[in-house]
Amino acid sequence: MNMIPAERRARLLAIINEAGFAQVSSLSEELGVSDLTIRRDLQFLEKEGVVIRKRGGAISRVKNVTMEMPYRIKQVQNSEIKKKIAQAALTCIEDGNSIILDSGSTTFELANLLTQKKRLSVVTNDLYIATKLGTNPDINLICTGGIIRPNVFSMQGTLAENCIRNLSVEYTFLGADAIHGKNGIFNVNFEEIPIKQVMIDSAKKVILLADSSKFSIRGFAKVCNLSRLDCVITDEGISTRARDVLTEHIKEELIIV
Repeated sequence: MNMIPAERRARLLAIINEAGFAQVSSLSEELGVSDLTIRRDLQFLEKEGVVIRKRGGAISRVKNVTMEMPYRIKQVQNSEIKKKIAQAALTCIEDGNSIILDSGSTTFELANLLTQKKRLSVVTNDLYIATKLGTNPDINLICTGGIIRPNVFSMQGTLAENCIRNLSVEYTFLGADAIHGKNGIFNVNFEEIPIKQVMIDSAKKVILLADSSKFSIRGFAKVCNLSRLDCVITDEGISTRARDVLTEHIKEELIIV
């Protein structure tokens, strides 16, 4: 495989998270690189706080979504699927709409597509999204301000929440770290829960953008029940059971890309 380091590390992390543990030798064989390269990648991932190196391999630290994944890792995980989800989300938006973009790599992909729309008002707590949209003259951009989360580049806290609390928008495009059965959607850290809940309350419709890897895993802090969601956009990797649960509990539509 001819991958850039960030893509290779994202693939490594996905393998380790799925299995719980992986050996250097098996990772080297699967990815077609040397054992030394794999060890260097595992050292990098350990410094990022998402794996723990053990003799001969590494174990997952995010199997149950209890630690926050760095943005640069999230950006390359399932990147093609996230682009498809974003393309489907774009069809919900009309010229002149007001929207909230939650922080995250999938909502960032949606931000990349907003050049196709005109006269949008966009509110976001994501610095990457704000930077991307800040040069677009067709977008009235509102950046929340607030406390910045290191390595994640999202803004949170009272300042960010107050910016959104008195707004009324057509859509909130929400991200999630985990969706677990009938229990709802969850986030890695409880500090971000209030701003996500304010985003939900401020929108006429709430659309969740989440690839299938986010389903059927447990999160740390609950954001909301599935019944608060109007629409969920995900990919065909989602299980039949998860599809049935979503269809039963969300308000309107499940979109599979």
